[in-house]
Amino acid sequence: MDNHKFSKTKSVFLKFMLAMLFIVLVISYISSSYAKNYVSDNFAQNEVKKISDLVFEVIYTKMEDGWSRDDLKTIITRLTNLEHGLKIKTYRSEAVEEVYGVRIGDAKAKEDPLVQKAFRGESVFFDNGKNVRYIQPMLVQDKCIQCHANTSIGDVNGVIDMEIPINDIKLSLNTIITYFLVFVLVLGIIMFFIFQIMINKLFITPISTIANSIKNFEVNKDYKAELKCSSKLLELNILVDAFNNLLSKVSQSIQEHDKKNQMLEEYKKVIDMSTIVSKTNVKGIITYVNDQFCKISGYSPDELIGKNHNIVRSPNMPKEAFADLWATIKQGNPWHGIVENKKKNGESYFLNVTIMPLFNQNHEIVEYIAIRDDITEFRNLQMTQMKDNVNDALEIKYDEVLEDIPVYAIVVNKDCIIEHANNL
Repeated sequence: MDNHKFSKTKSVFLKFMLAMLFIVLVISYISSSYAKNYVSDNFAQNEVKKISDLVFEVIYTKMEDGWSRDDLKTIITRLTNLEHGLKIKTYRSEAVEEVYGVRIGDAKAKEDPLVQKAFRGESVFFDNGKNVRYIQPMLVQDKCIQCHANTSIGDVNGVIDMEIPINDIKLSLNTIITYFLVFVLVLGIIMFFIFQIMINKLFITPISTIANSIKNFEVNKDYKAELKCSSKLLELNILVDAFNNLLSKVSQSIQEHDKKNQMLEEYKKVIDMSTIVSKTNVKGIITYVNDQFCKISGYSPDELIGKNHNIVRSPNMPKEAFADLWATIKQGNPWHGIVENKKKNGESYFLNVTIMPLFNQNHEIVEYIAIRDDITEFRNLQMTQMKDNVNDALEIKYDEVLEDIPVYAIVVNKDCIIEHANNL
């Protein structure tokens, strides 16, 4: 792979990692915003309620010991200075104002709808994004009646209006760890599914497409078809191109193989029409015969296949000839010779035979093939001519012998008939 192609691959993975980083940042931002709002809506409310309860208890304790306006103002000022940004205000109800008087500025503050809601006995929690405001009504209890005789238990004697920055709200370590683990778990699950989607798109889906296409090629045997797969990964595209090139070569090889097989079939037809062919296994059991073999032997294929080849052996053939034949072909060499065979009806026929051993990939003999020419008619003609030549030779010899005899001589046959005589 050259540097240009390799840079493309790195570019794909770089884009993938940048996309993952972007997704992580987006999820982190959304999660942090959600967590911040959740903290504001839950933990901040609990936190400021605790602070409000603490302020109430401090103020009430001072009230039990005897108090003045300056004392309460000093207490609230000190409590406010405990936390930066903390603001604490208290407002009296009308019943308290009847006994202890109206404070300057309370009337305007009571116009606030949130303060009015608190005077109706409801706790008010308000978050403006920067500060948390909590307005808690101070309800009359049994211990309050002795000082506030003009009220009943459950009445609102006043409200505590407290405001604190969100950033100053403190959470427990267990809470932080718990929500951090929940955040990491949720983020991990989201990232897992996103990563799985990306992996499926980049790797699994293209590879699955390639595998299914290869399976279709195997089933349909359509090697001329082209594998198509769209992927942003260079390696997969190279794999697809290599597979298509392989398919092209396989298709070409198959076409060449089909041509050769067609030519071999034509050769086989010619051989089957003109010669006598048979095949046997290494034990001499017939595994194949052509029509010419059946025609000259008088046997059908079913009568020959599975039988030993000596079914057509003539008793006139000497055993030494077959011993030489088997010794030659078992050594992996071809054997040539004249063989006399016997037909199914007992007649003899003569063949000019060539036997070749057939080998497997390990160069082991697995079969023998025999190709024969029928020379029966030529053999009979040869024998007839031989006889005639012998007779002619004998006749010439008789005449020459009689001429050389110095006395009268004749040759008679078994019937005492003179066949030859000299000139004396």
